[in-house]
Formats: sequence, C-alpha cells, structure tokens
Amino acid sequence: MLHTALCDLVGIDVPVVQAGMSIFTSPALAAAVSNAGGLGSLGAWQRPVEQLRRDVAELSDSTEQPFALNHVVPDLDYIGFELTLEAAPAVVSFALDDAGELMKKAHDVGSLVMQQVTTVQQAEVAVDHGADIIVAQGAEAGGYGGSVATLALVPQVVDAVRPVPVLAAGGIADGRGVAAALVLGAAGVNLGTRFLASEESPVGHIWKRAILTSASETWVQLDFFNDLRPNPGALGYGTRVRALRTAFTDAWQQRRDEISADPTPALTELATAATEGKLEELVVVGGQSAGLIGELLPAADIVRMLESEAESILSNAPTLVV
Repeated sequence: MLHTALCDLVGIDVPVVQAGMSIFTSPALAAAVSNAGGLGSLGAWQRPVEQLRRDVAELSDSTEQPFALNHVVPDLDYIGFELTLEAAPAVVSFALDDAGELMKKAHDVGSLVMQQVTTVQQAEVAVDHGADIIVAQGAEAGGYGGSVATLALVPQVVDAVRPVPVLAAGGIADGRGVAAALVLGAAGVNLGTRFLASEESPVGHIWKRAILTSASETWVQLDFFNDLRPNPGALGYGTRVRALRTAFTDAWQQRRDEISADPTPALTELATAATEGKLEELVVVGGQSAGLIGELLPAADIVRMLESEAESILSNAPTLVV
C-alpha cells in the first residue's frame, strides 16, 4: 500500500490528486477520485457562480471523503471564492500566481492550502505565505505550464521547501510516473490529462479520443494564445498553454503578428466553432503524458491502477541494487 505524508495530512488513502482543471472537471469526476481514495478536485475558474454552488453541493452529497476546490489567482471570481470558503473543503488549491492573503482566508475556515508552481522561487514564496502543499508542475503538463521539466523541477522544489509535501505534476499517467515522483522526493502526484481520459470526465468525445490516439510530440506549448487573449497564465506565472496541434493552432502560431495587431479574426473563428459545437476540432488542451494513455477508464480504476503499478515497481526496486 502506498502511503506518504500527503495521505496523513489530507486524510486520503492514495497519494494521487486529480487536477482542478477549470470547467473541465465535474462533481462526478471529483467524487469518483475521492471515493477511490485519492483527492478529487473541482475547478472554479470560468464556472458560473450558480453552477459552482450547485456543483459543490452535488460533490458534497456524492462523497464523504476529502476533496479540493481550485481557483486561478489572476482571474479570481471573488463570489465563487466566498462560496468555496462557505463549503470549507479539505483543500483549497490555487494556480497561476501566488495566492498571498487568500491562503489565510482558506486557513481561517479550516482548509489546507495547495499552491501549484512552475519554479523553485514560486514554491519558496508560496510556503512563506502559508502553503501547506506544493504542486511542482513541469513543462510537460497540459494547460498553462512553465519551461522547467518535471524531472528537474521536482527534486529542486522538494529540497527548497522541505518538510512541506510536494506533489509532482507533468508527464505522469501511469504507475511508473508515480514511482518516479516518489523516488524524486515527492509525496504524491497531481494528474490532469490522465483524468481527462476517464469515463466521468466532462470533456467531449473528440477531446478524449485525441488523448487516446495522439503522440506526445503533438501536444505543444502555444505562444499565440497569450497574444490572442492575455490569459491568467501569462499574467501570473508567465506560462503558456499546451494543446494538441491542429490546423487552427498551426496556422495562428505562425501569424502572431496578425493576432497582436487584431485578434478579432481568430476569436471569431473560435466563437463560430463553439456555436457550431466544433470547438474541440480547433483546440483541445492536454499534456505530453497523452502518449502514455491508450484506454478510457473509470476514474476509480485509474486511481487503483496508479497505486498497484507504483507498488509493484517500488517493491521490485531493491533488486536493482547489487
């Protein structure tokens, strides 16, 4: 059985956290992960307040286990954050900029604070401000990421903030990645792309199929999104979104000057696709771990798979030392 300091701190059985990926999470997904012994997360970013209220209530009714509510600091919805404080989840998680005084508000209602970072300096600042858990997210991750790879970032962050537990994120989709993260000194893992390709994931069929069938090298960081719509990642931690290469992304990545001068044509193309239900043909976000994922599974099975594979690998590790 895998057991780390994260399990004791949060009250979970398996050191696996499902990332709080904005509206691409759902009560069903988060509850499934929590009920399987991990820590499920519901993303508040871009979720309308009344929908957030309903979803938090549904999540609370669907599990008696700890769960997290996630917020994007540079684009914080303060009403949504107040709803989070009312719910007082086991963990309030933050991303894309230092949460600062928001951490104290979370602590005041009895929640732990988890801060996602992409550099050692960001981790140190977060711990100085009261973070209880750090997510060290490498450049391989989907969504908004930095430039330092997981293998290099995680041990540096572990050394910098010890004894605060660190979760590894980016490029992890199976038990081998979990085992590697623990050997690097992490207390667990934070996974996004692997849980997007789950039965409970609220994303569409095209998105899930893209994860199951596309090679790692086809998931790239896109500079033009920061030109198109100055996003929280760029304004906060200086990150870029990683998404699947499509005809749309390839075309506009080469036309950054046009977007800087006038983003209207690209935004109109996105809006039209959304109206026609074809947005996933233009943009789907994900990490390089997609190359490791070949099967759509229930979220609970993913948690069990990660645990059993990591246990097997770590139990055999002594045979490598002669």
